[in-house]
Amino acid sequence: MNERSVGRVSRISITRASSDGTVSRTEVRIAETRVVGAEPADRAQEPTAGECFDPSTCCSERERAMIAALRAYLRPETAPECLRERLRECLDHCCGER
Repeated sequence: MNERSVGRVSRISITRASSDGTVSRTEVRIAETRVVGAEPADRAQEPTAGECFDPSTCCSERERAMIAALRAYLRPETAPECLRERLRECLDHCCGER
């Protein structure tokens, strides 16, 4: 494959002096790294607008286990019915399942 990592770093620095002579400095550093130059075959498998996320086809076994654990945590079966219903409604609204 012809992949390579590309990194970009942005910095913002703000220095202030207060009326009592105190000088304060705030610095924010944002680092971004991404992989570019993927093979065309890899790009053909990327989801297009309107497609649903399918963990069984695009996630590793570890990722699928983590998703299952999160679902079990976020959709409890031993909580009071009113809480389970509120969680279902919230997640269904966010995930577009209903």
